[in-house]
Amino acid sequence: MTADLEITTGSAADGTPSMTVVGEIDLSNVDEFTEGLRAAVGPEGRLLVDLTRVDYLDSAALAVLFSHADRVDIRISPLNQRLFNVYGLDQVTSVRVVPD
Repeated sequence: MTADLEITTGSAADGTPSMTVVGEIDLSNVDEFTEGLRAAVGPEGRLLVDLTRVDYLDSAALAVLFSHADRVDIRISPLNQRLFNVYGLDQVTSVRVVPD
């Protein structure tokens, strides 16, 4: 069974390209997440990845984020803060915790 995942792209208020993800990212849908991220990341500049409405991420999702760490800035909810800290993603890219 595939976990629910919704991906939308657009621009942040300052014009920065953005991608908003809602739901869960796991092995069942990580290919969809990977393709969405790959399509949204431009050859220049950075992409704002809003994961504040993601309830669950597994190691496959984190691996995708690590592979794009040099081109993304990530927003997460407090729910996922410990996960990002433990895996060290916050050491290789900008990770901002956005309160609920």
